[in-house]
Amino acid sequence: MPVPDKKSSQYTKDKIDEFHDEKIAQLLARGVQVESDEEEEVMALDDSEEDEEEEEIEEDEEEGTDMDSDLEGKKEEDLPNEMAWGSKKKMYYDSDYLTKKGKTHEELETEEQEEEEEAKNIQKRLAENLSEEDYDLNFFQEFAVEDKDEQKPVEKEERIVKDLKQMSQKEKMKLLKKESPELLELIQDFKAKLTELKDELRPLIQMVKDGKIPPGKGANYLKTKQQLYLNYCTNISFYLVLKAKRIPAHNHPVIERLLTYRNLINELGAVDARLAPQFRRLLEGEETDKVNIFEVCPIGYNEPDEVLNFFFFCYRLEDQEDEELDPDAKRGITYQMAKNKGLTPKRKKIDRNPRVKHRAKFKRAIIRRKGQVREVRREEKRYSGEMSGIRAGVKKSIKLK
Repeated sequence: MPVPDKKSSQYTKDKIDEFHDEKIAQLLARGVQVESDEEEEVMALDDSEEDEEEEEIEEDEEEGTDMDSDLEGKKEEDLPNEMAWGSKKKMYYDSDYLTKKGKTHEELETEEQEEEEEAKNIQKRLAENLSEEDYDLNFFQEFAVEDKDEQKPVEKEERIVKDLKQMSQKEKMKLLKKESPELLELIQDFKAKLTELKDELRPLIQMVKDGKIPPGKGANYLKTKQQLYLNYCTNISFYLVLKAKRIPAHNHPVIERLLTYRNLINELGAVDARLAPQFRRLLEGEETDKVNIFEVCPIGYNEPDEVLNFFFFCYRLEDQEDEELDPDAKRGITYQMAKNKGLTPKRKKIDRNPRVKHRAKFKRAIIRRKGQVREVRREEKRYSGEMSGIRAGVKKSIKLK
């Protein structure tokens, strides 16, 4: 086999390389044919002048807008952002009671107007951010339909189980104790409180009006107890109405109110036990003169003022709710808010009373001084000598070993 020339391609390539070269040549030939089928420009129009004019106009407009935006940016750089809250700590902790000091009436009105305008702007901005999907109630309606479908078989089962016409008296009482175990106890308590109001409190209140019982703590106590019993019986009556109409009352606010009144009555029980003999004597007519029902209380006994204060506070709140509220006035506070001290720093108990604090401080100083300076010991009685006389030869000391 002859040796190929070094300058030829056969010197460096074998049959495999030749096969790949032929394949690449075929692919290149196909590409040239595809490109040759495309259209070619015969006489191309020169639009460069029009394009240059349009580009110059656009550049002039952009320069004008850039100048305007730069001027507006310089103006807006000096103004704070509307969404910013402020960089000072005072802006976060503001109050109507603190900011009024040292300001005129006109300044306060101006601040209130600015605050109202800012609130309206915030509401407007929030309303603009709402979309139609936010007002869509289909999502909730689907769940409502599902709940109705699920509740239908349950109602049928309850009607079948709780058919009172086919139940005996014993079964009805058993069902009543199971569903409402507190009902029978409330009925008994209702009867007892009404009897006490009719037989005891009503005559005593009449004595207060007639002047037989002078005004003071005793009269206030009787009025408080009467009002407390009346409110308690009123709430029990409302609870009985709910039960008569078969309305579930487990999570009703009347349950919490009944519990509150019962706790108050229990706290007044200690006073009733001490004043029961005096009440009996007044009702029997043994004492016709003016008497003070708190004279029989032992020394050192204090009336539960906290219970009375809480009841009068609740009574005043109920009266205020009946009155028409001013739409521009501020909302009233609750008893818990009035009792709450707020964010007050934690202080030691001894710091509440300065007199006790200084007394304890003086006591600690005396104890420290006893360790620093020896206390002077005063003789209780003068030394009068030995009873048997003094003998010079007698030694009563003990030797140290």
